[in-house]
Amino acid sequence: MNRSKKEYPVLTKSEMDVMKILWQIRDEATVKDILARYTEPKPAYTTVATFLKILTAKGYLSESKRLDMGKALYYKPLLSQEEYTSRVMDEVTTDFFGGSVGSLVNFFVREEKISVSEIEKLLQMIKDAELRH
Repeated sequence: MNRSKKEYPVLTKSEMDVMKILWQIRDEATVKDILARYTEPKPAYTTVATFLKILTAKGYLSESKRLDMGKALYYKPLLSQEEYTSRVMDEVTTDFFGGSVGSLVNFFVREEKISVSEIEKLLQMIKDAELRH
């Protein structure tokens, strides 16, 4: 799933919902496969099909037909959830915090969006990383 550092448009919440399901499936999937994973209330078949077309046009998915499986279209992610998350976090860090991870963490501390136990875990991860290097 590795691709060059291509720019991907930001996903809407509904597009992200579809991508999360595809990432969970970890294989090609049809509209029916995706709908089966939604919780109630499920979107309409045509709604999911529309999002799949949009995600394909944005470069997030490949689309194919299996000759032995009728007319159904199969969709597969072209990048992993980890790759997408990394790109989004890089953009947020650059666009809002001048590229400084420290400023990003400071924001969460200042806004009280991070607990003391999470800070302790971060400090331990930093210490562990220092030991590896």
